[in-house]
Amino acid sequence: MAKDNSPKIIAKSVKRYINNGKKLFEQEDYSNAISNFDEAILLNPDSAEAYCYRGAAKTKELMYVEAVSDLDKAISLDPDSAIAYNFRGVSKIGLEQYTEAISDLNEAIRKDPDLARAYNNRGLAKRKIGQHFEALTDIETAIRLDPKAPIPYNSRGTVKGELGHPEAAIPDFDEVIRLDPNFADAYYNRAVAKRLIGLYFEAISDLETTIHLKPEYSEAYINRGVAKLCLGYPEAAIQDYDKAISLNPDNIEAYANRGVAKREIGRTAEAKQDFQKALNLAMSAGESELIDQIKKQI
Repeated sequence: MAKDNSPKIIAKSVKRYINNGKKLFEQEDYSNAISNFDEAILLNPDSAEAYCYRGAAKTKELMYVEAVSDLDKAISLDPDSAIAYNFRGVSKIGLEQYTEAISDLNEAIRKDPDLARAYNNRGLAKRKIGQHFEALTDIETAIRLDPKAPIPYNSRGTVKGELGHPEAAIPDFDEVIRLDPNFADAYYNRAVAKRLIGLYFEAISDLETTIHLKPEYSEAYINRGVAKLCLGYPEAAIQDYDKAISLNPDNIEAYANRGVAKREIGRTAEAKQDFQKALNLAMSAGESELIDQIKKQI
């Protein structure tokens, strides 16, 4: 029997692929979501929706350049798509093009003044260029528009922490966890805030939850090591730094902190090696502030 390639059948197939892709996107299965959007675009190269959500999925996969290309196409096909502008803004944040990201997010908000995620994302872009108070205004608008969304509370807590108010940040991370008990970054961020105000045991508890939810999260091991070192357990801290380095062999802070812990227990030659490794990595990365800090340890 001949295959039915009528426009109506093709349109139904395109819609099916797009809907499947969206479901997979919501399930955080971004690779398979992209495959479904690929099929939709193959059948209909003028589907703005397919390009938009394929770009969104590529953003989640950190494929920022490809994502921007898809979102450019989506916007050329549907210039009124606030969602496409929003996702392109997110991709540009990933590319560290913060001014361009803000421009896209401004456009997303102009087209849809109730798009909460666009305010949150614009706040994150402003945070990246040091506009912390303006960022808070945007993030609070996002919370007002969608008070049950956990991500803006996490954003607000992060900004408060960067403004030097870790204690004020903790209730925001509490709210994230209440709304989504599996939000690993909120446990991590709350742990950092608690560590900064001396609640080391509580910080370790949150970091253990973080590690349970994201076992490959090297930064969680580093911060747990720092908390253990603050409590006077350098050997236990070293084990955490070892794990962090096994997960990310180029982590500057892991080597520097392990050097501090080793020096505390008299392993001075090994400590010097760790500090030198940290310094070499910092110099390669052009991290001038870290370079100065590490040089003081050597």
